[in-house]
Amino acid sequence: MNSKKVLTTFLLFSTVFAIGQTSFDGFFPKKGKLSLTTSYTRTSYDEFYVGKEITSPVPAHNEVNQNIYTLYGTYAVSDNLGIIVNFPYFAAEGDGEPDPINGKTEQNDIQDINIYGKYRFAQSKFNGGSVDYLTALGFTIPTGYQSNGILSIGSGSFNTNLHAGAQLNTNLGLFASVLAGYSFRGEADDDFGTNGGEDFDVPDAFLFTGKIGYATSNFYVDGYVNYQASTDGWDLTDPNFGGRFPESKVSYTLLGISAYVPVTQLIGVSASYGTVIDGRNIGDTNFFNFGLTFNIHTASKIQ
Repeated sequence: MNSKKVLTTFLLFSTVFAIGQTSFDGFFPKKGKLSLTTSYTRTSYDEFYVGKEITSPVPAHNEVNQNIYTLYGTYAVSDNLGIIVNFPYFAAEGDGEPDPINGKTEQNDIQDINIYGKYRFAQSKFNGGSVDYLTALGFTIPTGYQSNGILSIGSGSFNTNLHAGAQLNTNLGLFASVLAGYSFRGEADDDFGTNGGEDFDVPDAFLFTGKIGYATSNFYVDGYVNYQASTDGWDLTDPNFGGRFPESKVSYTLLGISAYVPVTQLIGVSASYGTVIDGRNIGDTNFFNFGLTFNIHTASKIQ
């Protein structure tokens, strides 16, 4: 099957975590293929899940908006091994009172840098296509931003993310994939003494992504569901919460759609939309994304 897939990372931010598509997909280009994507994402919300209940407006803000600029790169070390690196820059602004934790109405910085390796360890072929079986190991590296506040742009913790899954590819271009994972999350600095100077214990989380789409050398489109469930942590309404945002229990279900069209063999454009349909201690967020991809020293097709 000839197919074309360049994944633009879709990121939203909450008081604790960025959310969106997994930072890798189930496609494996030929050895030596290098792709770089620059993208812009606009997100906003004026309602917030406090615990499992939606409140409006957002606490301390009437509306929260973010502009996210991302550089995303992929490289095929071999036909079965790929490396992914993602650098997102966040600019968040609240329309309302200053953040009660850090006194700010805006915050901007490079968010968590993500580095992933994915490996296809087996493939089953049949008359109509194939099934690829893969694993992935990823690391989330915080960049020193202030993590404790309503406008914070990440958890501030070093994370180790393990994934496993499979992707069905058909000769007609239709595909479907499932990826399940677990994120081991470390500690975050207490920048404002909210936790008595002790580091925050950021909750681990279960992760899941399911995707159905169509991929050829001329067009790509998918619909996906992205799910996270924290293993522990506090609700914002819990009397023991005490303003410790990095220790919040953050869960969500997000639905999205994305598309990619190659303009030439070297350049392609992408667009996407996503929305949170259910959550816990997170913004009721919508986002739009636009990206430009450069395929360097390679053909435009994944064999």
